[in-house]
Amino acid sequence: MPVPSLRVRRAEIAPDVEFGEDVVIEADELEVGPGSRIGWSGPDDFRTPPGVRIKARRVVLEAGVQIGRSVRIEGGEIHLDAGVRVLRHSTIKVLDKLHIGASGTVGERCEISGRHVRIGQELWMLSDAKIGGGSAFENASRLDAGHYLHLGTQTLVNTARPVAIGHEVGLGTRTSIYTHGAYPSRLMGFPVAFEGVEIGDFSWVPGAIINPGVRIGRNCVIGVNSLVTSNIPDGALAAGSPAKVIREAAYPRPMSEEARTAFFEAFLRDYAAVLGTDAQPSVVDDGLVLETKDAAYLVGSPRCDAGRVLAVAEAGDDQPDGWTTFDTETRRIRGAADPLADRFANELRRYGIRFYSRGDAGRYIDWEANPPRFAEKG
Repeated sequence: MPVPSLRVRRAEIAPDVEFGEDVVIEADELEVGPGSRIGWSGPDDFRTPPGVRIKARRVVLEAGVQIGRSVRIEGGEIHLDAGVRVLRHSTIKVLDKLHIGASGTVGERCEISGRHVRIGQELWMLSDAKIGGGSAFENASRLDAGHYLHLGTQTLVNTARPVAIGHEVGLGTRTSIYTHGAYPSRLMGFPVAFEGVEIGDFSWVPGAIINPGVRIGRNCVIGVNSLVTSNIPDGALAAGSPAKVIREAAYPRPMSEEARTAFFEAFLRDYAAVLGTDAQPSVVDDGLVLETKDAAYLVGSPRCDAGRVLAVAEAGDDQPDGWTTFDTETRRIRGAADPLADRFANELRRYGIRFYSRGDAGRYIDWEANPPRFAEKG
């Protein structure tokens, strides 16, 4: 294994940490947890030059952190929680403190810059997304974001002024948030602005532009290619340039039992296609069952004698021993964790059905004490 160049005053490095070629770390304090890989390369990295440069006052990389080739990280305190991945060609420069929660991904060619950046667990930052931009190193610069933040390809979150983003917020491809707009002289009447931006929990902003000073409420949906120049209230559907509220109190809108059943019947049918099986869901005991050669997938409260059972249920439903239950009310997963269960959870996530449990030593454990609820008001 290549030997890294470590220029540190105090270091705690787990014995199984792997270093790639040309890794240089400069820090007053360095902590690297077990199973971490710095400068790692995959099978498609043959055209990516090796090398990682990390220079910061304090660096904490918890268990299983992965940092790819051609990555540069610098700043004050850099803290990456367990399982965080920083993919190749990415750049991080955060002068005071960066904290990314567990299982987050910073995609290829991404950039994170600023003074203070805090992002919750399960970040998904796709290629060429950018946090920072103009005036990002000024004292007022700050980003505070919750769990399950999604930043699509080529998104921009400008942090010249504070940006606050709630839990489960999706910023789709080429969405741009601006906290400053300035070029021609304000003395000549041009519209110069320096103001922060807020987005509440469970809001979806695909391909829109958000101007300085805007607050988008909780449970909002903004139409593609919208220009948001004024505040959007909780639960609204808004679209246009400039964006206007099309429907107030549009979300959340819980499904009826009939609509819920129809959704899951279609979901299981589509999932069967994903699995490459000809099996089809059927109605059993007022619930739905999809049986494959590897497992049975249940929705509702039917009974099944299959060896491996994955069930979507609501709080209070009985769970036989040995089942894995995906509780859509408490947003928890209970039972055995294996690749079948992880794949099913990931497919539910694609439909916005997210859980606050993850696998640990073959069982699901909770990673958030109080998952956010749609019914709460911001």
